[in-house]
Amino acid sequence: MPLSELCKCSDDLTFERAAEEVRRLKKVPNELERLKLYGLYKQAIHGNIPPEDCYPRRDEDSWLAQKYDAWKRWEGTLRDDAKEEYVALAKQMIEKYERKIVRSKWNSEVWTVDY
Repeated sequence: MPLSELCKCSDDLTFERAAEEVRRLKKVPNELERLKLYGLYKQAIHGNIPPEDCYPRRDEDSWLAQKYDAWKRWEGTLRDDAKEEYVALAKQMIEKYERKIVRSKWNSEVWTVDY
């Protein structure tokens, strides 16, 4: 497979692999995309956000408040559904921003993902 295609390849992604791949994009997704990824990830891993008396919304920090709202937006979504949504969004991000690929040091003929 040519390197240009390998950068955009996103077949057979599991949730765990999708989470790793999103961290290895060539470019950083925009703020709305990052918040959607964050909310889906938290919902998939932890389920519904805890009640506000146990997990207060931090209004003094706008980024923390946005992250809180991003997770809250997925409240009621089943964990498996959130994982499926996350993988679908990760595939879109890989196609849009491409994966960071480096030449493997042990074999110059093999291209690997930069882990």
